[in-house]
Amino acid sequence: MALGELKKMKLIAYTDAGFGKKATGTDGKTLDYDVLINPESYAITYETIVNIKIPPGSSLPVTTYNTQYPQSLNFKFLFDGTGVIKRGSGLLSGPAVPGLPTDKPSVVKDYEKFKSVVYNFDGKIHQPRFVQLQWGPLLYNCRLISMTLTFKLFNPDGTPLRADADCTFQSVIDWPKQSANDGKTSPDLTYIRTVKEGDTLPLLCYREYGDSKYYYQVAQYNGLTDFKILTPGSTLVFPPFAK
Repeated sequence: MALGELKKMKLIAYTDAGFGKKATGTDGKTLDYDVLINPESYAITYETIVNIKIPPGSSLPVTTYNTQYPQSLNFKFLFDGTGVIKRGSGLLSGPAVPGLPTDKPSVVKDYEKFKSVVYNFDGKIHQPRFVQLQWGPLLYNCRLISMTLTFKLFNPDGTPLRADADCTFQSVIDWPKQSANDGKTSPDLTYIRTVKEGDTLPLLCYREYGDSKYYYQVAQYNGLTDFKILTPGSTLVFPPFAK
């Protein structure tokens, strides 16, 4: 992609938590969705669970660490049926009315396509599908945990012309991540490495595990949302995925 070239966020449906098998529709094509307009922003949420106890004779509670929830990302997606926004090329130029196409997109059809990727129940896996968000350096394996659709503009007959979906996605870690959690007290299997100039996450994973495929799990384990950029001098923890 050339510098400054517009790249739209893509959402791809998967049928496994390891994100190795893409979901397909009835036509045999991969279930994915390119957003109409990239989000203006997104929020990352980290949450720690604590135990709350009140010691005998005390009026104030004492908190102790319990666990942590997987991180989550929140986005807002736009669905437009006015024809003012042309998929793949942004806003139409010139006055809106003369420039409107006769075959306006359907907000309902567009939303249903989006929903088929991020929300619909898949009978083959007995649950909704997993989702991978791709946008520039962001590669996020997750699943939808909440979605609120708001309709904002209507035709005289009540047909919606514009809507947005407020979506929260929670990160998904497959069994190697859980294995790392189970073995977190084994110092002989967990390593801390200092990033050097020229290091990349796949390269570091290859050095530690003999396989670069764990780069995404390592990125999530260390709380990295941009796995392509590593800061020389920073430290990374490499848990025992390969074990």
